[in-house]
Amino acid sequence: MCESFERAVITHCAPTLARHKCANLFVWHGCPGRTPAECVRELDAALCGKGVRLRILKENKKGCLVYVYRPRMLERKLKDAAIGAFLKQRGYTGPDMENCLRNLIDRIADCAEFPHEIGVFLDYPLADVIGFMENRGAGYRCQGCWKAYSNEQEALRRFRLYRKCREVYLSCYRRGFDVVRLTVAA
Repeated sequence: MCESFERAVITHCAPTLARHKCANLFVWHGCPGRTPAECVRELDAALCGKGVRLRILKENKKGCLVYVYRPRMLERKLKDAAIGAFLKQRGYTGPDMENCLRNLIDRIADCAEFPHEIGVFLDYPLADVIGFMENRGAGYRCQGCWKAYSNEQEALRRFRLYRKCREVYLSCYRRGFDVVRLTVAA
């Protein structure tokens, strides 16, 4: 397994690995002698038994957009009535997770602007996703993993939790724990 890819997954996705969050996203440029897709496929196979999947949302010459997610958690989130209605307004075809992910991949490929509803797929509060879209990124109450427009105290709590999680996971990784061992089973 590519050590730099493992480190990138831990750095960017520790909250998902720890079951604090349904998904994370990062850009990956590849390992020497390996394509980004090879790195993703190998780690996806290693983590799927723990309830974590990896998927490339977009790939180009510069690298790929890697989505690391917990299908069960994401499925529950997408079945929420308010989130379902929001996604339907944005052209998504239903609460089925696979359909929604295919719609997201299509929107990333087709849109001139990055689809901001991706925040729903990254476990951001719906009110903050809508707030970001309505305010075009301005006027937020606080900022961390996302720009928060609704519950500032809850957002700050989650930002601290995610930061601490990343610190602990990176510390464990430096002590020899691999990404599979660090991933909490579903």
